[in-house]
Amino acid sequence: MALHPSLGGHRQELLFDTLTRLLALPATTVEDTLKSVSNLVGSVLESDKVDTFLLEAASSTLVAVGTSDTATGRRQKALGLDRLPLANGGRTVAVFRGGEPHACNDVAGDGEELPGIRDALQIRSTIAVPLDVRGQRRGVLQVASLAPDKYEPADLPFLVAVAGWVGVVTHRAEIVQEATESAAQRARQRTAEELVAVVAHDLRNHLAPLTTRLFALLMRAERDGRDRDLGDLKKFQASLERLERVITNLLDVERIERGLFLLKPEPIDLARLVGETAALLSTPEHPVQVEAAASAPVEADPDAIRQVLENLLHNAGKHAPGGSGTTISVAWEHREDGEWVTVRVHDAGPGVAPELVPRLFERFSTGPASPGLGLGLYLARSIAQAHGGTLTLEDLETSGACFCLALPLREAGQDDETDR
Repeated sequence: MALHPSLGGHRQELLFDTLTRLLALPATTVEDTLKSVSNLVGSVLESDKVDTFLLEAASSTLVAVGTSDTATGRRQKALGLDRLPLANGGRTVAVFRGGEPHACNDVAGDGEELPGIRDALQIRSTIAVPLDVRGQRRGVLQVASLAPDKYEPADLPFLVAVAGWVGVVTHRAEIVQEATESAAQRARQRTAEELVAVVAHDLRNHLAPLTTRLFALLMRAERDGRDRDLGDLKKFQASLERLERVITNLLDVERIERGLFLLKPEPIDLARLVGETAALLSTPEHPVQVEAAASAPVEADPDAIRQVLENLLHNAGKHAPGGSGTTISVAWEHREDGEWVTVRVHDAGPGVAPELVPRLFERFSTGPASPGLGLGLYLARSIAQAHGGTLTLEDLETSGACFCLALPLREAGQDDETDR
């Protein structure tokens, strides 16, 4: 079977040899692969420069990811012609936009070509063909020469055929690169998690005697009437409590990842638990307003759910402006899969940045201004899921952020022990 119907016997053999060499290229990074592609095509067509352009979507620019290692290729980069903004036009951009190949053996007389390529780089002959990867236009494969009348008519279908296989090689390199980067990221994350767990255990060991000593100092200052010292010690105590919360989160994340986070569910009134937690965390700077149903019976581990509520309320207070309040509401809700109790925590802060939303509940996910480690929401959602519930970020028409904790309503037939 002929590789390309418009190619003669010699070109057929040359194309077969080129494709064989293309497919034999080692699959490394996309950049290294396309550099090898450009060098290979340049040697086959005896060109002064070969570029494999790919679209950089963020800047709407064709970028020469792979350029043959030649004097003309290096000069192109020095002149900044390895980046071609779509807005600037030119033959390469036209091929990308229109999807039609272009060949010219008299670039000096081509008024549609970019002056930098025609005059500064002094390209005289060129062929450019669209480069598709998995059926999607991704860039342009282009050969160029400093000599006029360099390319033969058969070189155009030859390069079109080569470009088809360059798309295959590019896709293979992208898969390999993505897999390599993903494996490296997982290895870095595992190392970080192990280090964090060790540090958290050590910190907790050092924190216990500090807490005991601080309590003794508080009692002594209160007994002796040293109000100034008492105020400073209470601030120190608040800082230690924040540090203890961070350590608890770190250790709980480790337990969850190792499958050692055990729940002790019992019948509780979620409305009462919300009210108690809100009363403890409400301050004049960040008051917490509770809107709760008369009762909200669920089967849950009270300590674990309290931890979720504390994380959500601390998070709300951390991001809300000073003096603004947080609203926490408890309600019964009927859904297609049954009856649920929902707890919504709504703050008056700036809301969650759109770019952070996809990874909001991942470990160590923080915004640019966040002072935390990015574990609270991951831990809260994990606890919710362990109870058969959910924790989600709701879309709001107003300002701020609203997190919704949903737990299955306790069945009426179960023993009523919500007064515990």
